[in-house]
Amino acid sequence: MKIKEIKASITGAIPIASYENLKPFYEISAELEAGDNLDDKMTELRGIVRSHFEREGNNAKADLIQKQYSGIRLYEKDGKKYPSVTSILGWNTDWKISEDELQQYGSRGTIVHKLVEKFLSGGGWVDPTEIPDLSNDVATVTAGSLALSWKDCSYEKAVEAINGDLEVIMQEQELFNDENLYAGRADLVCQYNGKKTILDFKSGTTTDMLQLAAYAACLEGVEQMVIVPVGPTDNKSGFKKPIISTDVQGEFKRFLYARASFRQRFGI
Repeated sequence: MKIKEIKASITGAIPIASYENLKPFYEISAELEAGDNLDDKMTELRGIVRSHFEREGNNAKADLIQKQYSGIRLYEKDGKKYPSVTSILGWNTDWKISEDELQQYGSRGTIVHKLVEKFLSGGGWVDPTEIPDLSNDVATVTAGSLALSWKDCSYEKAVEAINGDLEVIMQEQELFNDENLYAGRADLVCQYNGKKTILDFKSGTTTDMLQLAAYAACLEGVEQMVIVPVGPTDNKSGFKKPIISTDVQGEFKRFLYARASFRQRFGI
């Protein structure tokens, strides 16, 4: 018996979707060439259709999440959607503050991060009102009920204090973890005090390293995680010292618990 063509297909119901009982069907065929191993080729074809089916399920669940939970952010890579690190860590705590206030704090953080990014890129300190991309964030902060201001933050002195000890590798880099299916945007990957570092500028009060550990797991050779507080402070020096942790693996294990909780809740 001579086999000229082989086929593999897959179908099934995906009940957790923006419309019920999504039933995708994928089929692929291939012609065998001399010397091809039948079992190997069938395994290859099954892997292809299974990959497409799983991607369909991932996207269906992601679409449902975005419809039901506007605050959850997703990144996309090669047709697959990845929940963001900040959503994984914040989905069950962000509700404790109103959406309006959360937006005001978020806009102030966005402004400070953009100013730091421009400074580290050699542009010096600039006025955010002169940056078109920040116009909405500036309006949110200046007109907000919390009376927040980027001018109250300590980013200038905090960044200038460490600038001589760091060498920028990349800024605002999107990072993807294919094994655990998550993504995020790292503030800064750098050499800090001679060590490869994930560094984050925080205008709030958090000192939690889970976010940085998640980013570190997307890269090779990260030795430490550093949080640089850039929010308001009453310190006489005008800034707070960086917070440093070298327990990358330990913090990442803690993040994986949060990742599992998110998957259990949302199915993605």
